[in-house]
Amino acid sequence: MKKEPQNINTTEKNTWCPGCLNFVTLATLKKTLRKLHDENKIDLNKTVLVTDIGCGAKIYDYINVSAVYALHGRVLPVATGIKAARPELTVIGFGGDGGTYNEGMNHLIHSARRNVGVTMIVANNRVFALTKGQPTATNETSFGIPIDAIRLSQDAGATFTIRASALAPDFLEKALEKAITHKGFSLLEIIQPCLIFKNDVDEIRKETEKLKKAGIPEGKKRITWEEAIRGHIASKRD
Repeated sequence: MKKEPQNINTTEKNTWCPGCLNFVTLATLKKTLRKLHDENKIDLNKTVLVTDIGCGAKIYDYINVSAVYALHGRVLPVATGIKAARPELTVIGFGGDGGTYNEGMNHLIHSARRNVGVTMIVANNRVFALTKGQPTATNETSFGIPIDAIRLSQDAGATFTIRASALAPDFLEKALEKAITHKGFSLLEIIQPCLIFKNDVDEIRKETEKLKKAGIPEGKKRITWEEAIRGHIASKRD
């Protein structure tokens, strides 16, 4: 019998800026996790959240599940290690575009090509907001072509990728459900403005409508990394 989890909320004081779109992502993620638990699609007692360093990554403090604060840009190596040791766990990574696409891009590419069975959620506001708004690799002012991490991950072999928006919580909820329950590596990028350092809400609103029209894609099926390494170990024992 599945043990009923404790309250998913925490008593930590929230330090995000008033009106920050991270509040939407937090509420939607908590709602999705509870729904998936109640539908027996995940077990909150066997769910682990691995977060980066940054504004969005403070979501660690506001969701009452087992969690690890990783180093900046190193969410996926930690998440991969957890999945390798405990493949029965639901492992969710959460980071910003700076940590994931600047410092951590190599980890993203290799997680996608290996098809590691974790979900990576990236809050993309195109700036390093915690350190006062420097442009990230997804920013058009970053002295080069902005990175499209969805396309890069697809080319590397990711079996589920989707871009959603914090301005469309209903669509975001559906995207979260699909990404978290997908078997294999899933990347969910959430576009949002930074109200302080890049408040391009009108541009994001237009992009949001395009994403909603595109809908939720189907994932691909491929052996996961954790299945492959266990099969290799078993064959060596034989």
